[in-house]
Amino acid sequence: MPELLIGLASCHEALVAAPLISRLMQRPGGVRLAMIGGATDVEYLATAGAKLEVSGNASAADLSCAASFARDVLGDAPAVITIGGGPLALALADAAHRAGRLSFGVDAGERLGDERDRHRRLADHAVDRCFVRSDLERTQLLAEGRDAADVDVVGSLTAQAISALPSAVATERPHAFVALDHTISADILKQVTDVCARQGLQFELSTAAPNAREAMERARTAAVIITDQGRYQELAAAAAVPSVVIAPAGARWDLVTSGVVSVAEDLDELPAALDVARGAAPRPPQPQGDEPADLIAAAVTRRLDESPTGCEHEQSLPTEANASGRTFDASELNAVRQVLQAGTLNSTRGTFVSRFEREFADWLGVKHAIACASGSAAVHCALAALKLQAGDEVITTPITDMGALTPIWYEGAVPVFADVDPRTLNVTAETIAAQLTERTRAVIVTHLFGRPCDMEPILRLAKERALPIIEDAAQAFGATCGGSLAGTFGKLSAFSLQQGKHITTGEGGVVCTDDDDAARQVFLYVNKAYGYGDERPDHYFPALNYRMTELQGAVACGQLPKLDEVIARRRMAAKALHSRLSELPGITCPDDPADGLHSYWKWSFLVDERVVRGGAVKLGALMRAEGIACAPRYVQKPAFECQVFTQWRQHPVSSLPLQHNPRGEADGPLFHREDYPGAVRGLEQVVVLPINERYRPRHVAKVADAIHAAYERLSHG
Repeated sequence: MPELLIGLASCHEALVAAPLISRLMQRPGGVRLAMIGGATDVEYLATAGAKLEVSGNASAADLSCAASFARDVLGDAPAVITIGGGPLALALADAAHRAGRLSFGVDAGERLGDERDRHRRLADHAVDRCFVRSDLERTQLLAEGRDAADVDVVGSLTAQAISALPSAVATERPHAFVALDHTISADILKQVTDVCARQGLQFELSTAAPNAREAMERARTAAVIITDQGRYQELAAAAAVPSVVIAPAGARWDLVTSGVVSVAEDLDELPAALDVARGAAPRPPQPQGDEPADLIAAAVTRRLDESPTGCEHEQSLPTEANASGRTFDASELNAVRQVLQAGTLNSTRGTFVSRFEREFADWLGVKHAIACASGSAAVHCALAALKLQAGDEVITTPITDMGALTPIWYEGAVPVFADVDPRTLNVTAETIAAQLTERTRAVIVTHLFGRPCDMEPILRLAKERALPIIEDAAQAFGATCGGSLAGTFGKLSAFSLQQGKHITTGEGGVVCTDDDDAARQVFLYVNKAYGYGDERPDHYFPALNYRMTELQGAVACGQLPKLDEVIARRRMAAKALHSRLSELPGITCPDDPADGLHSYWKWSFLVDERVVRGGAVKLGALMRAEGIACAPRYVQKPAFECQVFTQWRQHPVSSLPLQHNPRGEADGPLFHREDYPGAVRGLEQVVVLPINERYRPRHVAKVADAIHAAYERLSHG
């Protein structure tokens, strides 16, 4: 039987994992160890009697290095076990995911409330099964959307490792153990040690990382631990020693909730926090019952016996239509509760919408972000900032939501459609150029499905003609082109927070720009053109109420910190699908542009009807019959064939602009199918699969298997 692979990123993880490794060595095939970074001393593992083959060592524990290392060491291991949630844990889980192997995460659910949680959350959602130390950590994972059946409470491996050490000599715990990061300033060190001295605490200071055994010995004999590091919080909990966490470290919320950890957000709070910590009653470090290593080893062995290849299917796929495919947790709930308790639901007097605007602008790297009621409103406000005149023309795409088109009519302009590349379904510089006239005043580019348009030639064309670009980035959060984020190329950009987008407030939108005058115009348009904050405010021009509510803003503030990991999880699912389906003749999988990154709002693949009988429509029908939601053709016809465009004279909103444009002299439709071969061809061959950040390996397997089965039925080969 092939060896299990266990990944370790530090000597601390090695010592903590030693009891588990010892148990797993008893299974046929044994255990193979992958070490990266500081985990180079096998002596720690020898304490458990384990005899291991060390697979190798990498020079750093950053994500790119860890990803390469994980691919190299995976081999034929049927499963991988990760400890904690650092870059190596994420990389190994991803490597297992791609190879269709099982993965298990030990010490999952740890959250410190800082940027490190991104890797932890990603790793916890990448593995097939999570083992957590407490019910609180289990609650955290369930709130994030993990299935209850996939999260086991096993207790603390750290506590088990500590209990295996020889009895401590010191029993009265007369001193403080001060464990701080080596990069901390001398001034902070002095302040901490001065507080200890004033409180009569003898202290032992450590700014260099001691080896794991020394750290455990010092921690369990201390009266209190003062730290800015996550691992010492767990050592404190495991050894029943109170701990004080000082800024800038994040405190483990489960340990704060249970009273093990006190927090000093400012060093002025350290004396009071020490008083609280020293007054805390010690608690047994480990509940009675089976030891964590035994529970984990038994669960791993049982799962391998049930599903040695890791391909487990479930009946339903996660969907963005409800919580199964969304990232809602206590952060949104707490923010909404604050709004309701305050009773201020209007954003003109509240704080959450303005906070979200600042934070989204920082995330995108622009000067201004103005929130509004919907993605359609965002496009409308962006257009309004251009101050178009009646009969002006705005070039756009025929494959987009109607909410991105009708605002052109409402601003008194005429929508003019450019054809698309049939492979990407995006407009190009060439198709835009073909529609330019002397009346063209702006271009809207839509980054469809999360794949950015080829922006360099588009921007070059726009500069030659002095045309402002509006980016419809509703589907492209985090997509890049030439190293820059979608939404940063044009004069303005519009994002959507609709139910199915990367992050959501149900409905909602954001307009972004670096142009101060445009930002001012958008702000006014959102607010009925009323100059809030002006010396003598008035309603300056006709405009609507497009404000976002504080309830939406609260949800947005809870969603935004998860955006990067949402994008990363979608990319992982997309790559896994690509690896399963890209070899099928006649199937073209989506991929990254040559100089950028796709962000996969949807996973859109192309079907060649010359290879697959019935093409996209028939293949999609068979997928639906197997319970795989999908949209063959995405939309049934190009936008210019919708009634609002074919019967434009019936509505004043669409007919009035054409009274100022020569196109209005035509009696029938303004645009014709034969002039748009790219759009027609693109829609004929595309199938759109609504993946989301909740897709697990079993979901990918279910989708891929259904597509394979449908393909076999329809393939001409």
